[in-house]
Amino acid sequence: MEDREAGLQDRLSDLPDYIIHEILCFLEINQAIQTSVLSKRWKNLWASVPDLNFNSKSFTEQRFPKFLRRVMSKREDCNVRRLDMFAHLPIRLSSMEGLINYAVAHQVEDFRFVSDDVQPVSLPACGSLKTLFLSRCKFGDLRTSFGFGFVNLTSLDLYVCWFCYSENDFGDPFASCRNLRRLCLRYCRFPSLKRLKITGFELVSLEIQGFGYGDRGLQEGCEVEIFAPNLLSFVYKFSKPVDFCGLHFPSLDYVEVHVWQHGTDEATDHDKRRVSLFLMTMFEGFGNAQSVKLYCETIQVLDLVDGLLEQQPSPFKRLKKVDVQCNRESFKVPAHVTNYLLAGTIGQELHLEDEIGYVKCTVLLCAYYPKAEG
Repeated sequence: MEDREAGLQDRLSDLPDYIIHEILCFLEINQAIQTSVLSKRWKNLWASVPDLNFNSKSFTEQRFPKFLRRVMSKREDCNVRRLDMFAHLPIRLSSMEGLINYAVAHQVEDFRFVSDDVQPVSLPACGSLKTLFLSRCKFGDLRTSFGFGFVNLTSLDLYVCWFCYSENDFGDPFASCRNLRRLCLRYCRFPSLKRLKITGFELVSLEIQGFGYGDRGLQEGCEVEIFAPNLLSFVYKFSKPVDFCGLHFPSLDYVEVHVWQHGTDEATDHDKRRVSLFLMTMFEGFGNAQSVKLYCETIQVLDLVDGLLEQQPSPFKRLKKVDVQCNRESFKVPAHVTNYLLAGTIGQELHLEDEIGYVKCTVLLCAYYPKAEG
């Protein structure tokens, strides 16, 4: 039995360094360090592993900064392919800045920071970074800094992040990410902006969740403008209607919109008209979309004001399919809403999707429009 175990150990230790490195990449860095006791062959392999996975769960608040400094001081002078940080306790700003600066200096390509508490973060420019995920981060005064200075970044995910601008300022935080192709904003906050602009010349996918005025991230009256000439997919979910003053999506193919407005029974006619017009203005920016997915709450916001929708022309010019997802059996899409969605197209259809558990049924709501002759 001992001979068999020794043979297995020898075979593992005989693997090339790059394969052992890939194995160690699946471990947290403190676990990777523990493998140094296996043999002399393994003693310093952790120090050149390309992926660093930090998790504060196994440390106290006092020990974790010391561990970070130890790792950075003992590592070999080699590049960092990926750095993951899972912070389950408050991290000192000096420790965070030291870790980020270390990653930047060693050409990090993929950085992921997940925190249980909102952390102030300063982001230096990084030309090597391609993928970035940040949660619960608070960025400093972006008006006086370069914002996200990542010229080669292709994918950006932000979850519950705060953007600090001077009051009534205009913000375009991602304009310097010239190669960004995918952007996802979930429950992010822009509390002081008068206008938020998202510029993405190379963006092909944009997702925004948990958006709206007041406690949803924007100050009342803030306008939102998006300029993305190559965008193919736009998803706007779990949000409220806001003033999209300009949507430039000439290449758009797919749209998904899930908005709602609580307290509509108590809302004034002015408020109902306002949110309905916000949504219709938003739809005007989707004119080139071929596939649209809506939710029953979205239909209800469209239809808040009697007679308003009938006055609006259909915004769609290339539409091939509209799906409406609903979890209520009795829900029906009103005929004038169907006409608004499909009047600009010929020979298309609208479906109602009823999702119960893992079973999804699709019911045809309206017949094909007759094709134009000639």
